[in-house]
Amino acid sequence: MRRFLIRPGRPEFIDRCPIPRVETERSSPDGRRRFLGALLPLLLVPRLSWSAPDRPPARIGWLKIQGPQHTPGQLREFREGMRAIGWVEGRDYVIEERYANGNEARLPGLAAELVGTGVSVIVATSQPSIAAAKRVTKSVPVIGRMNDDPVANGMAQSLSRPGANITGIYAMTEELNPKRLALLREVAPSVRRVGVLLREDWPNAKNAWRVALAAARSLGVELVALNARSADDLKAAFEKALSMRVDGIMTFRNPTVVTHFRLIAELCRKNRFPAVFDAREYVEAGGLMSYGPNIDAIYRQLATYASQLLRGASPGDIPIEQPTIIELVISKRTADLIGVAVPQSVLARADKVIQ
Repeated sequence: MRRFLIRPGRPEFIDRCPIPRVETERSSPDGRRRFLGALLPLLLVPRLSWSAPDRPPARIGWLKIQGPQHTPGQLREFREGMRAIGWVEGRDYVIEERYANGNEARLPGLAAELVGTGVSVIVATSQPSIAAAKRVTKSVPVIGRMNDDPVANGMAQSLSRPGANITGIYAMTEELNPKRLALLREVAPSVRRVGVLLREDWPNAKNAWRVALAAARSLGVELVALNARSADDLKAAFEKALSMRVDGIMTFRNPTVVTHFRLIAELCRKNRFPAVFDAREYVEAGGLMSYGPNIDAIYRQLATYASQLLRGASPGDIPIEQPTIIELVISKRTADLIGVAVPQSVLARADKVIQ
């Protein structure tokens, strides 16, 4: 029996099915009969393809709290991940995109719209998107980048066996905050009071504060809570930081700081604050440095989840994984602008340095 290596739309025999060599001349009737007799078994092998002619492409929902122009690389990387494992957009799958344009309250309605279109999988790009999809459906698989501990918040029974319809990548945002604070002190040793941009109403705020506070005490750093839910709140938070003589900034990931990452980077630069973030997008927008998962890699990784689910796997049986790449990104240009001399030892450890 032959074994098959099946790829969407590109089936191949492992042995490449060599046509048996026929010694008899094909031009003679006997030769033609022998040639066709040898070829017949190959002609009878069914053509293997993911998309049958009468089968429509699978539908994948894309649910994002911001608009389509906010970090568009995430969707691009998901598509690239699908392409890399053999899925052809338009033939094997299509993407239904829904954007809340910064209005968190719209997410449940958009999730319901996606379910109504008959999507087979929902890719939720934020914690609020995952929560909204969870509220709307218990049957459609939901995959996403989880910033909060999915076991602690009740979205999964365990990381190894989630048990319901939600799985994905747990980004370990809170767990990396102590390392971020340590890097901030290493890059700017004079920092003694760090302002933390957060949302007090956000579910993970208390636990994130507890973890960061323990690290701050060990580093001899004081933390100042800067609560913000809007762009205007962020501007007021920086005024408070100045009045309280804050000399460094960090963020707790939530929809406000993610939606307004460019404004935050600009305010840090304008006020000459050394700052550390959890994703490189802040540094590319002008912030000083970031330490956290490579988000592009996460979305390529989520494509493998979508592939498994479209082939019939149960989301409750697919383990919630952790990021495969944690990176340190530093802007030397911003450091020079705000008067921070980044030690060479730190620059040497960076995965990317923006000159």
